[in-house]
Amino acid sequence: MKTHKKRELATSFTTFLFLVIAITGILMFFHILDNYTKQMHEILGLAFIAIVMLHVFFNWKSMKNYFSNRIFFSSGIIVTIIALGFILSTSNEPNPKRVVFESVFNQPIEKTSVLFSDSYVKAKETLENKGIKVENGKSIKELAILNKTSPFKIISILNEKNR
Repeated sequence: MKTHKKRELATSFTTFLFLVIAITGILMFFHILDNYTKQMHEILGLAFIAIVMLHVFFNWKSMKNYFSNRIFFSSGIIVTIIALGFILSTSNEPNPKRVVFESVFNQPIEKTSVLFSDSYVKAKETLENKGIKVENGKSIKELAILNKTSPFKIISILNEKNR
């Protein structure tokens, strides 16, 4: 493939991946279609990095001028300072969502089932009707391992009746 075509291809992919990353980022910020956008945003974000690297590689001669430009350097410093501001202002506290998930996943099912059902007996019946083997004293995480499934799948089954 000719260098000119490689440049066009790298630039086109960079442009369209940027648009997808930007749109999914906005959707995620406003929590719109989170179930659909998060994974796409993350995976295409990784592809975007690779494509940008190709874009820089194929356009190196013209991009060298940008890299030596004072405005380019100043912009990089400003963005770095803003990013560091976000990083340094975050709390050292554990993520509350993670704390809740870990608590729900690691406590015995008898304790956590009441979050999703009227009683442990009903929760056990619901899970067993869906083919999930339930053993007393086991946590949702342990049941997931025992049944070769995800803890989120078990919670999803328990939550079906609440919808």
